[in-house]
Amino acid sequence: MSDASDHRSHHGAGRAWWHLSRTGLFFGAAYFLTSMAPSLLPRTWYYQGLISGLCAVVGYALGVFVAWVVRQVSRLIDLRVAVSGEARHWLLVAAPVFGAVAVLGLTVANVRAQARTAAFVQLAPLDPLDWALALVLAALVAVLFLAVARGLRGATHQLAQAAGHVLPKTIATVIAVLVVALTTAWVTDSVLFHRGMQAFAGVAAQVNTAPTGRAAPTSPLRSGGPGSLESWDSLGYQGQMFVTSAPTPAQITAATDRGAIEPIRVYAGRTADRTIADVADAVVAELKRTNAFHRRVLAVFTTTGTGWVDDWSAQSVEYLSNGDSAIAAMQYSYLPSAMSMMTDRDTPREAGKALFDKVYAVWRTLPADDRPQLVVGGESLGSYGGQAAFASADDMLARAQGGVWVGTPSFTDIWQSLTARRNEGSPEIVPVVDAGLHIRFAANGDQLTHDSYGRDYGAWDFPRFVYAQHASDPVVWWNPALLGAEPDWLREPRGPDVNPDVTWIPFVTFWQLTTDMAVGHDPPDGYGHRYGPELVPAWGSVLGGSPTDDYSKLVAGIEETVNRVA
Repeated sequence: MSDASDHRSHHGAGRAWWHLSRTGLFFGAAYFLTSMAPSLLPRTWYYQGLISGLCAVVGYALGVFVAWVVRQVSRLIDLRVAVSGEARHWLLVAAPVFGAVAVLGLTVANVRAQARTAAFVQLAPLDPLDWALALVLAALVAVLFLAVARGLRGATHQLAQAAGHVLPKTIATVIAVLVVALTTAWVTDSVLFHRGMQAFAGVAAQVNTAPTGRAAPTSPLRSGGPGSLESWDSLGYQGQMFVTSAPTPAQITAATDRGAIEPIRVYAGRTADRTIADVADAVVAELKRTNAFHRRVLAVFTTTGTGWVDDWSAQSVEYLSNGDSAIAAMQYSYLPSAMSMMTDRDTPREAGKALFDKVYAVWRTLPADDRPQLVVGGESLGSYGGQAAFASADDMLARAQGGVWVGTPSFTDIWQSLTARRNEGSPEIVPVVDAGLHIRFAANGDQLTHDSYGRDYGAWDFPRFVYAQHASDPVVWWNPALLGAEPDWLREPRGPDVNPDVTWIPFVTFWQLTTDMAVGHDPPDGYGHRYGPELVPAWGSVLGGSPTDDYSKLVAGIEETVNRVA
């Protein structure tokens, strides 16, 4: 793998700034090509460009390191490889031709494979212009990172030379490397990352206070309405959207053909002067004010990072209970879920536990025969945070009376424990746990009644919990462990909505799924991170119905309401 250009790169003398290691180029090209391999969802051109540029740089760095190791080993054992002039000539001619053919062939194969991925989730593939833009962006990203790396190497060399005037060469070099490395780490963490996050949080806070264009509720059964302990402005953008999106009794009646009452929705926003516990206390105060503890169903929803609650889940509870319900939610952050998943996993857990524990503390004081059905729910980061209220699956079964967890991240503790003890032979994408006695994983409505073997489930005892998760949902399968370990869901047969060409690639798959999360809502319902109508039978089962009931009229009614308030 070593070559003359790599040898000169070791010394650096007389080398032009545009010099590139041949070994580095080989590895960089390999990683660049693998970055275009298909993943769960089709990528936009800009995400493809970012991934390809990043992977190319990492591959190049790896190649340079491998070449350096080979040189050092060769020197230690005095290994010399002699190549005749004629053979060297043919190698110099054949290698570029072979490389060009391989690059072209693999590129075409990957483009076609990504088109197949798009077809699996009912989306259009990238067109030729998109791919051209992706290649340009990848080149810019690679050049930028390479320029930064060479600048750092130059700074290290200059510092080592300066220190070499007063220190032995080896010690001077070690000190120079440490100083540059520590300085780079400090700048990256304290300046780029933290200041970037502060700026991002500032933008998110502005979005949180942006006008929704909706008037404050006129019903006392909504936070921010008449008599509410929470002001309209304090609810924030997502809170205002939540409390004004509930269906009316007339809308519920039209879909159920049964008399309905007005559902309760309470919410508290996260303001600068409030702790997580304070916000949870405010929600409980709103529940008491609205007499929510006397409704038939009381749902505790943990929100996503921005404070969002999926209206398909919320309205499913309200329609199925004929409005005799109350839903409690709170805001704990302004950041989008994808950002929070990568930077702050403690706050969602703290919020999910605080809200449920405080609601449960009041609920358990009520007479056993006069309590509402206490259920829980949350989507993506909300599911992760909501499950933190429970020490284990058994604790969840003991304290909650049902729930629907949607698109649960695979690093969630209870999800991990349930999946780890799944019935032998059942796949990770739809595990079977205890024959579905209380907990069922479902990628679609049919899997509420049939396990992953295609067999009918037996009895479904109460309390009932549903984990709704698509095989093509990157939020579920994103996990830092993907950097260096192949997960079960890629060793096992793929889900019906996943391209069979998808394979695990060290380092690359993690970044592919990272960008997949950003487009998780692009597919239609039933794919990616879009669940929608399939949550109706899930909640219907949890609240006491049967998965085989006809929910078509309710689905149509909820869809009309959701679209109307969107």
